[in-house]
Amino acid sequence: MKLKTCIVLLFAPFVVVLQAQTTKEEVMANILQAGGTYYSYPTPTQKLTPAPKGYKPFYISHYGRHGSRYMVSNRPFDYVLEKMNLAEKENTLTTIGKETFKKLNVAYQDAYNRGGDLSKLGGRQHQAIAQRMYQNFPEVLSQPIKVDAHASYVMRCSLSMSYFCQQLRALNPKLQISMDSSKRDMWYIANDDDSIPKVESDTIMRNQLHDFRQKMYHPARLMGLLFSDKDFVEKEIDQNKMMSDLFNIAEDMQCQPELNLSFYDLFTKEELFDIWQCDNAGWCFGNGFFKSSTPRYKAHYNLLRNILDTADQIIREGRNAVTLRFGHDSVVSPLAYILHLKDCDNVPEDLDNLYKYWTNFKIIPMGGNIQLIFYKKANNQDILVKFLLNEHETSIPVKTNCAPYYHWNDVEAFYRAELEK
Repeated sequence: MKLKTCIVLLFAPFVVVLQAQTTKEEVMANILQAGGTYYSYPTPTQKLTPAPKGYKPFYISHYGRHGSRYMVSNRPFDYVLEKMNLAEKENTLTTIGKETFKKLNVAYQDAYNRGGDLSKLGGRQHQAIAQRMYQNFPEVLSQPIKVDAHASYVMRCSLSMSYFCQQLRALNPKLQISMDSSKRDMWYIANDDDSIPKVESDTIMRNQLHDFRQKMYHPARLMGLLFSDKDFVEKEIDQNKMMSDLFNIAEDMQCQPELNLSFYDLFTKEELFDIWQCDNAGWCFGNGFFKSSTPRYKAHYNLLRNILDTADQIIREGRNAVTLRFGHDSVVSPLAYILHLKDCDNVPEDLDNLYKYWTNFKIIPMGGNIQLIFYKKANNQDILVKFLLNEHETSIPVKTNCAPYYHWNDVEAFYRAELEK
């Protein structure tokens, strides 16, 4: 029996790795994933592993991205509509081009002056995440405990916090919920400090990304689908920009399902997959995950320190509690990297194969979140913790005899050492 157990444990990690890898076929099967960070939060399907005998949850530490939103800026609309309006005047729009132009105007009217606003879907996503948190950990949230919530002062984050907390209060009116959204907390909630020393190889990596983008973009077919005059296209349109801006609009439509509009049908699945690969690589560069790029993720060590310090305080006080933090994808992603969550810190510089190892839609969809769930046992000083990424159990590179649970003393020592580096 022991031999069989050892064999299972020996091969289990390899099975998990294979399952975690992203394949082209996987993206093609659900092409909405090519929306990357615009991908609507998927309902979790994993059944959570019961805690070791006698251990019960007492503290939840959370960081969540705001829910689905409008594009931060309407600049993609501005460029696309300007060029299509000109094409209409010169009678160079195809039949599909004319239909697309009408649909774009409908989408633009809905998005006007709403840059970055939380969509209706975004509010529903946080209500659902809060509902599941309550259902998964009633030992914590069914009690009259304190829930301390802080959000980035950006409105979509504040509203996400409000939707989340209102849902918790509806489920348990006895919860003592405090909410705050202030610049004062931005040093850890969403630090935008740009003081990380830049490395010279940053420029080399930036150039590689530019070349990769040039290789992956093939706008000629799309231009022919929308415009009937090749001379007009050559003279008036930046074809890569047109393709990119249409892609940005297309991926954001899943954030406003009430509009019942789609622009994905303008693209082939191959085109969507290739454009998404560029977006995926850009995220790794922007956060400094490539070894040859500036390690911008280090700006978020403050958040890790806050998570550790707050957990220590709750444990010392011996009480049940929940800490909620609401921010941005540009924080969830570095936090997952700093925490070394599985498949979040393995970032090769092979741009052609990067997507197989690091995938933005799996880490930072709209509403993406990281939860640390703490457990204790009566008459026992040992504290256990498990990590959830988008409500799925995940692993960290710390030894444990009770996976997916880890001994907090080992976990904290690991992360404190990381901070010391």
